[in-house]
Amino acid sequence: LLPLFLALFLYIIINSISKDFINICKKIGIKINELISFFGILLVSFLFFYFILKILKINVSSALQNVTLYENNLKKIIFKLSDISLIQIFPFKNYLTEFNFINLFSNFLNFLTSFAGNLSLIIVYLIFIAIEDKLFQEKLKKIFISKTNLKVFSKINNDIYNYFRIKTFTSLLTAVLTFLILFFNHSDLSIAFGVIALPLNFIPYIGSIVAIIFPTIFAFIQSLDFTQPILIFILLVIVHILIGNFLETKLMGKALNISPIIILIFLSLMSQIWGIIGMFLSVPILVVLLIILNNFKETKKIALLLSETGKLKK
Repeated sequence: LLPLFLALFLYIIINSISKDFINICKKIGIKINELISFFGILLVSFLFFYFILKILKINVSSALQNVTLYENNLKKIIFKLSDISLIQIFPFKNYLTEFNFINLFSNFLNFLTSFAGNLSLIIVYLIFIAIEDKLFQEKLKKIFISKTNLKVFSKINNDIYNYFRIKTFTSLLTAVLTFLILFFNHSDLSIAFGVIALPLNFIPYIGSIVAIIFPTIFAFIQSLDFTQPILIFILLVIVHILIGNFLETKLMGKALNISPIIILIFLSLMSQIWGIIGMFLSVPILVVLLIILNNFKETKKIALLLSETGKLKK
């Protein structure tokens, strides 16, 4: 089911971009078919993902060449930490000693290869979902004859597309800024951390922490200098605060209105089912559920329980 859910997630994003593209074309006096627009955006998205995966593999492979440097620097850090009495109380030293960069990079490359293998199945699902979409809308019109019900489904559809459109834009912006910060600070994994920042932006709280802490730690291991990691940390915190707390709030009204405890429970559940990709999909699924539950009187109370503030958009 994982490729199917990924396909649905990508379909919503590609379809929302496709609708924006059609509107832009209308403004400049060009008429374009919805299906042609969708498959055009799909082709561009596929080429973009393929290009990113290729660059990501090259970046991680080049970092593998410097693995001896990272391991030697890590040993120096462990040696320095061993003098601190507080560190000896906790088993941090054991974890650091057992840490292996070669295994980490190799596992990441294997993950990319397996994901690329599943990409063909995801594309097949995408094509069939796109073809089925119009037919599904016609079925809904026949099932829900009432205009009120059709308006509710139309609103659900618009709310879902609006969320994913804005979230995709802010995630791309976060990824680009992360890459630029790390690139100009000479991080060997600037591309990798930049790409990883994109899906992490879909995971609130935990995603931002990981996207900030990991590049900072790696910068310290790479350089053994406090100046660069501190600068990277400060700049990344500023980026995540400005985009997450201000830009998303400005564009959406509220960046996310789901209870943090509900998010953490669902994150844990989805990570057990589908691992890292499950964590990535968990919040988008929760958002869709919240939007659907909020638009029906019978389920509005459940939506209120899931919300953070107890206030939902009408």
